[in-house]
Amino acid sequence: MVPIAPGAIPLLGHTPALLRGRWDFVSALRVHGPIVRVRIGPKELYVLNDPALVRSVLVEHADTVERDGFFKQARLHIGDGLAASDGPLHRAQRRTLQPAFQRSRIGGYVDVIRRQADEASAGWLPGSTLALDREMTELGLGTLGRLIFGEDPAADAAVAEVRRSLPVFIQEVFTRTLMPEWARRMPTPGNRRFAETGRRLRDAIALAVEAGSGAGLLGEFARMEMSPELVRDEVVSLLIAGNDNTNATLSWVFHEIGRDEDVRKRLHAELDEVLAGGPVDADNLGALGYTRCVVDETLRLYAPWLVVRRANRDVDVMGHHIPAGSDVLYSHHALHRDPEVFPEPERFDPDRWLEPGYRGQVRGVYMPFGAGVHRCIGEHLFLAQIVTTVATICARWELEPAPGKPSRPRTSALPRPGHLPVTAIRRGSRR
Repeated sequence: MVPIAPGAIPLLGHTPALLRGRWDFVSALRVHGPIVRVRIGPKELYVLNDPALVRSVLVEHADTVERDGFFKQARLHIGDGLAASDGPLHRAQRRTLQPAFQRSRIGGYVDVIRRQADEASAGWLPGSTLALDREMTELGLGTLGRLIFGEDPAADAAVAEVRRSLPVFIQEVFTRTLMPEWARRMPTPGNRRFAETGRRLRDAIALAVEAGSGAGLLGEFARMEMSPELVRDEVVSLLIAGNDNTNATLSWVFHEIGRDEDVRKRLHAELDEVLAGGPVDADNLGALGYTRCVVDETLRLYAPWLVVRRANRDVDVMGHHIPAGSDVLYSHHALHRDPEVFPEPERFDPDRWLEPGYRGQVRGVYMPFGAGVHRCIGEHLFLAQIVTTVATICARWELEPAPGKPSRPRTSALPRPGHLPVTAIRRGSRR
């Protein structure tokens, strides 16, 4: 029998502890065993604290412990793309799309990413205060649009619609996925806004698919054996999956660089050496080793709070019985804070990634992109985008956090930054 975590209150279960601090709550469960039950009101959930159990669920039992009902509801709104699909369809689509995201293909997108970062930062004024979270959201949306639709003028309308509609669409998808069906059918202003935003976004994608420009990832998808409707769904999936993660990660990377003078100096020294002959490109991207360590440490420290799966039948995972219909949870946030694997886990320390053999030691615990059939298909592109953007901006600018209370992650599944004001300082202008 899987034990129940201590501290449950009659009727309420662990709800009060969860409301007091969800981040601390999931981290504290580790001491109670590799797998524990928690109670949220009358509902019991199985929380995996052992990374070996997590990998077993994601890899060996992927067909039994599947995506939960949230994804099934989201699929009604975003279609059959990888972001929400499961089972045979997901596996087939993943095999189809995999060539477009191979590591060997990513170099072709580095110039696009660099140009977007150059364009976004060109308008900054030395000494001005920037809202870092908003700047990175705008930059991320623009870059994602160009990676998908291309840089030729024919793609301008689609990119503009992505900038306009995607943030609203993502928020509304999340809201409606949690609504009962009757509420989603009501002719409320919110439901009408969601329908109109979704229509505009899908129409823009459909027009781009029909135009068949052959540029960007859309061009790659269009040349594959997929219907136009499925191409559209995969573009929607890519937009949703690539938006929040990229924007939040860029914000936290610059936040950490800005508040740690030693990290900032070492990163700038590496950029000055590697980029002495020109801008970041496919040839020198791999030489930015310390910059990559800064990104990896950011992904470790600002990891998703909780991932939920559901057992579609009784299953035994490494000797632990989980009944059919049970929700199975694990937390990247908690796994990435195991002090036995990550000494001083709350400290931002890029140097830990430079230790010989360290990456191999933490491979089974450090899982920012998941594992198994639902491992992020775009992880190499994501990393290239983050490293290229950081290198391009930091080669010219220092973003110094404005005085005041440090920002804390907003309460959500992904640790999104709150208000992050920074001062833009031109490199070399300090006396």
